[in-house]
Amino acid sequence: MPRACRPSRLFVALLVLVGCVPAEQTTPTAPPQPSRPAPPVVQPLPPPLPAGPLPVALLLPLGGKDATLGRDMLDAAQLALFELEADELALLPRDAGVGPESARAAARAALEAGAELLLGPLLSGATAAVAPLARERGRIVLSFSNDASIAGPDLFLLGWRPEEQVERIVRYALGQGRRRLGLLAPNDGYGTRAVESWRRFLGGLGEPAAEAVGIYPAQGDPAAAVRAFLDRHGRPASDGTSGLDAILIADGGLRLRQVAALLVFYDVDPTVTRLLGTRLWADDPAVLRDPALRGARIAAPDPDAEAAFRRRFAGVYGREPQPLAALAYDAVVLAAAAARGPGRPDRGALVDPNGHPGALGPFRLRPDGLAEHALAVLELSEEGLRVVEPAPLRLVFAAR
Repeated sequence: MPRACRPSRLFVALLVLVGCVPAEQTTPTAPPQPSRPAPPVVQPLPPPLPAGPLPVALLLPLGGKDATLGRDMLDAAQLALFELEADELALLPRDAGVGPESARAAARAALEAGAELLLGPLLSGATAAVAPLARERGRIVLSFSNDASIAGPDLFLLGWRPEEQVERIVRYALGQGRRRLGLLAPNDGYGTRAVESWRRFLGGLGEPAAEAVGIYPAQGDPAAAVRAFLDRHGRPASDGTSGLDAILIADGGLRLRQVAALLVFYDVDPTVTRLLGTRLWADDPAVLRDPALRGARIAAPDPDAEAAFRRRFAGVYGREPQPLAALAYDAVVLAAAAARGPGRPDRGALVDPNGHPGALGPFRLRPDGLAEHALAVLELSEEGLRVVEPAPLRLVFAAR
């Protein structure tokens, strides 16, 4: 055999040695498993964006005898839209007339057009007719009425109520140390509500003045009733001193001036017996000029805020608005707040206890459907209305 093909002894020995070494025992590695993906993080979905501006009905008397007032209220609402830059609202004005049937027809038309919130109507009878239609569709009504008897969780009243004015001026009088108080009121709806508020508030304080009330006829001569009231509660004594520290006259216009003249005739000295009143007084220039009422005090919105609203309105429309126009402005303030809340419209935003910046000052809605306004105490002076106790900058819930 040739040398090149003969295996070497060393190579053969190595083969023998390798064959004698036991094989190393190893655990087979499991095949790699595919990794399980981590569960996805579920993010809460954002609330759906509103589909365009909130449709808001504006039910006003745009024709007939109250057309001028309705026009002022419509213009005040549009002024609020402009000043608030409330692009999230779409106003749907409808002529609600002054009666229940026309108001109901206007509300039905607005709801069929997609209205999700109703502003108005003006009067309590019309509001009562509209409320069931709104309730059937789950809609909220912000009425311009001040009739507390029709208020409810979804029917809010924006009007200036006699109840809150009576409480404000009586609280002021008591704070001034005037404890012997009397009330004169007409035998009508406004007078009845004033009397009820007077008795409830003073009775809750344990004040005997709660029953010092005189009622005179809404039509006819009030002289006999005024004289009987003074004989019973406050006729001046023989030394000229009065039996009462203050008399609240819950009335306005000509009847108020007649009652004030009778008090002077029956020797009530207004420098001793302070005359008190409500916002009705401020709405009549003849009342403000009446010498028999000089020095009287009334509860009313801040006159500076009211004057500023009139100037802004006149600057846009070239005329001054009627007093109730401010309610339409306030209604749009509320609608804008409701449109910007988490709901659409958001009821929680409507009843925000911090209140809202109204045309004439702060105001808020209570959960029971009534509005509260920040009211000042004003004096009727020769120069006009003068603030003697300013309206609060914010409202605080009183214990009830």
